[in-house]
Amino acid sequence: MEREFMKFHRLLISLLLTLGVSIAAGTSAAANQESAGGLQVVNQSLVTHNDEVFDLVLQLPGVVSNGDQITVTVHERVTSEEQFLASSRGANLGGVLASQRFSMADLRPDVWGVTNISFFVSDTEIGDIQLVQPGVYPMSIEMRTKGQDLVGRVITHIVRVGGSLTRRVPVVFIAQIRDFESADAAGSINSWFEVLRDHPSVPLSITSHPIFIGETSLPSLAPIFTDTKHEIIRNPFTPINEAALIDAGFGNEVASLLKMGSESLAAFGNLAPTTLWIGHGEADDAQVEVRWGRGIRELIVDPTSLSPMPEVNPRGPVEFISSESMFRGLVVDTLSERQPHDTPASEAQRLLAHLATIASTDQSDSLLTVDLTAGNRSPEFADIFLRGIEELDWIIPLKARDAVARPLLAGETQPRQHRLRVRLSSTDQNFSAYRDARRHLAAIRSMVRDEDAEDYEALDRELLLSLSSEVSTLTQIDLWESTVDLIRLQASLIDIPPDESIQLTSQKASVPFSFQNRAGIPLRVELRIIGERVTVEDFDDGESTTLVLEPGVTTHRFRLRALGSGSFPVSIELHSPDGGILVGRAQAALRATTPTGVGLGLTIGAAVFLASWWLLDTRKRKNRHL
Repeated sequence: MEREFMKFHRLLISLLLTLGVSIAAGTSAAANQESAGGLQVVNQSLVTHNDEVFDLVLQLPGVVSNGDQITVTVHERVTSEEQFLASSRGANLGGVLASQRFSMADLRPDVWGVTNISFFVSDTEIGDIQLVQPGVYPMSIEMRTKGQDLVGRVITHIVRVGGSLTRRVPVVFIAQIRDFESADAAGSINSWFEVLRDHPSVPLSITSHPIFIGETSLPSLAPIFTDTKHEIIRNPFTPINEAALIDAGFGNEVASLLKMGSESLAAFGNLAPTTLWIGHGEADDAQVEVRWGRGIRELIVDPTSLSPMPEVNPRGPVEFISSESMFRGLVVDTLSERQPHDTPASEAQRLLAHLATIASTDQSDSLLTVDLTAGNRSPEFADIFLRGIEELDWIIPLKARDAVARPLLAGETQPRQHRLRVRLSSTDQNFSAYRDARRHLAAIRSMVRDEDAEDYEALDRELLLSLSSEVSTLTQIDLWESTVDLIRLQASLIDIPPDESIQLTSQKASVPFSFQNRAGIPLRVELRIIGERVTVEDFDDGESTTLVLEPGVTTHRFRLRALGSGSFPVSIELHSPDGGILVGRAQAALRATTPTGVGLGLTIGAAVFLASWWLLDTRKRKNRHL
C-alpha cells in the first residue's frame, strides 16, 4: 500500500512538473505576443569586441513614473538560425548570463524619454556582461511599473566578435532606388545616394530608373560612384511592363526606353553586365521571356516569383525555368521579419545579427542575397546596416555579377531548378489611342523642318514616357487624345481652295492653285489632284507632288491635260508627306470646252470622209450629163 502511494506521489509530481512546463511554455508564447508598449531601441553598438563597452539607447514610453524600472537580461548565445529566429520573437531565449535592473533615477531620461545604458563586455568576470565566446547573444529589455506590471518588452541582440571563423559568408546586397510614394521623394532618393557615397567598400547592385533621379541631377551624382564598388543594373528610362509592350508590338519603344535609360545611368556609375536583371518582385514567366530576347541570362528574383514558392529559399546560384528558356541566378533571402516596434536601428541590428548567426553557426556553403530596400526600408536603415557590415568581418560582400557565376547548387540528379510563376497576361490594355497619337505626331513631324521641330520632339518624348507603368491609364488616354486634338488643330491652319470650277479652253492649260498657311512656319504637304479624265504633267506620277507652303498665301501653277471634253469632277487633296493624315480636301468641276486630241482626230476624219464622198458624188453627176 505504501509503495502504491509512493508510486502515485511520483506520478503526481511528474504531472505537476509537466503542467509547470506547459505553463512556462504558455508564458513564453504569451511573451512572444506581448507589445513593446512604446519601448524602442533607437540605437546600439552594432558589433562588440572583447573588453569593449556596449551602448544601448532606448526610447521610453510617453508616460513614465519614478517607480518604473528597466530590466536588461542577456541570454546564452544562439546555436542555430532557428533559435535566433525564435529569440527575435521572444521565445527560446536560452539561459540567463547576466541581468541588471535600472530605476528611472538611474536612467535619468531626457525630456523626450530617451535614455542611455552602457555595459562593459569582457570574457572575464570583471565585465558587466561576461561573454566568453564570439557569437550572437539575445538581450531582453523589459519595462515594468513599481507594482511589477509589464509595460513593454523588446528583444535585441549583442553581436560579440573576435577570434576567427572557419569560413566567411558571401552575401550579395541589392537595392531598388525609386519613388516609393514618399511625401519627400526627392529627399529620399538623395538620402539613398548619400548612403552609397558613405559606404564605397560594400558593393551594392542598384536598380533604378533615371526618371526618379532626374536627368539634371545625373552629372552631379557621378562623383558619388567614383572609387566605389557599386554596380548599376541596366534599366529603361522609366519603369515599364516590358512583356505587355512587346506583346502589343512596341518593340521599338521598348528599345528606345532601354537605350535612354542605360545611357543616362552610365553617366554616373558603372553598369552591370547586359546579361543581368534584378526583378524586385516583377519577375514572372512572361517578363523573363521577353528579356531573354534582349540577352538577359542571369536573374535575381524574389521567392514570390517562383512557383511553387520554396519552403526554404535556396542560398546559392540555381537554375530558373520559364516556358521556353532557362536562366541561372539567385533568390532573395527574406531573413528576419520587421516588427511593429522597430526603428531603423533595431531592424538593422536584427538583420545584422541574423547574418552573424548564419556565419557563426551554419557550416554549409551558403551564399545569401539581401535586398536592403525590401518592405520600403529607409536610407537610415541602410546606413546603419552597412556600417555594421563594414565592422563585421564574418561577411564577404559580393557583386551580383560575380555571385551568379559561382557553381550551381546541386539537386538530386542535376543542378537545383525552380520554375518561374505564370501570371495572367496584362496585355488587355487598349493602345489604339496611343497608335493614333503616334500616327498624327509622325505626320506633323514630316510636315515641319528640323529647325522647327523642337516642340514636336518634346511631344514625342512625352508619348514615349507615357508608356510607363507609373502612369495611370486615365492619364495616358488623356495625353494620347490631347495629342491627336492638338495636331488636328495645327493641320487645320492650312486652307485649301474652296470648291470651284476649272475651265480649260485647250487640251493643255496652266492652272493656278492658291493655299493659305496660317501656322507661322513653313509646312511641307503633298498635293494630289485626282480625276478620271485629267493628269498633271508637272507631277511625277501624274497625281501628286510635294509643296512647301510658306506662311501666308502661296500660289503654284500646274499644267493640266484633259483626257476628254465636257465636265467632270476633280479632287484636290493635301496630305502629310508621310501619308499619315489628310490635311484638307476640296472638289472642283473641270470643264474642257475644246476638242481633245482624240476628238480632233475624229473631226478631221469625218471631214475627210465627207470631202471624199462629195468629190465622188460630183464626178458621178458629171458622167451622167455626158
